[in-house]
Amino acid sequence: MEKNLPSFSIYIETANLRLAKLGRLRTALESISQQRPSPNCADEVALLEDGTLPKAVLESLCKEFSWLKTHRIPEGQTYGDQKALGANNLESEVIVFADPDCIYRQGWLISLLRVFVEYPDVGAVAGETTIPITGPFTLSAALFYFFPRFSGDRNPAPARGMYFNNVAIRRQTLATCPINSGLALRGGQNVIYSRQLMTANIQILRQPLAQCEHAPPESVWMAMKILFWTGRDTARFNNIISAHIPFAGDYEPYNFPGGRIKKLILRLKDISRKETAMLLWFPVAVPILGLVFGAFFGGRFVERLLRLTGK
Repeated sequence: MEKNLPSFSIYIETANLRLAKLGRLRTALESISQQRPSPNCADEVALLEDGTLPKAVLESLCKEFSWLKTHRIPEGQTYGDQKALGANNLESEVIVFADPDCIYRQGWLISLLRVFVEYPDVGAVAGETTIPITGPFTLSAALFYFFPRFSGDRNPAPARGMYFNNVAIRRQTLATCPINSGLALRGGQNVIYSRQLMTANIQILRQPLAQCEHAPPESVWMAMKILFWTGRDTARFNNIISAHIPFAGDYEPYNFPGGRIKKLILRLKDISRKETAMLLWFPVAVPILGLVFGAFFGGRFVERLLRLTGK
């Protein structure tokens, strides 16, 4: 099977490092270095940086991880714009997208690539991303943030979408449906691109064995800022997405559709079944949830108010 794997490149954005500690990048690269096939087998593993990262840090990382390259990109690119720039390389058969604030579990890379061998018609393969629960704040993050719990499934299954922090996309798919840039969004470009693929009848499969752990927001205040902008983006989605495939609150593209409150209830049920002891922190997590959900619905209100007033 490994001999038949498609050629691949890995692209890592750095926009998330505006919201996270720089040390998380080294942890992410360490997890990629332990993958099979080795990143040395990639056509390219590149960090997309816009000049905001210290030069000494970049030099140190490239020395430590000899397979890592850096690509200088224009300043001020959003998360989605950086993903679109990474998709410009159409030399490899498969483009793998990763984030600098994720830890990729053993078997992540080969699990993604194997699906393209087993399913020749698949256009994109989405891994599963979650936030590990270690205390009250991370429990609240697991309930309000974008990522559900790991499904526990073993086999690839059809998906409605993907996260850009854990997805591999076939070269032909990107040539047919390029990732849009310059959208009036702070985040959530994966939702838009998932709809593009659905409209084009391009198949997405979820590979539950390709797992990564996403870092939680750095603080409650940062979580409130992120969710405020998520609320604003949510109010903008239906002006961007194809009208016959409306946005259904599905920041969880391979899980059930529905809004933020429905997601919270589903996640509570999931944690109660699989990680019951973690709910001991729930009373402490409740005030955090109140603040963050208040920020989310506040963002939706502000966006709708600005739209009504024509601003």
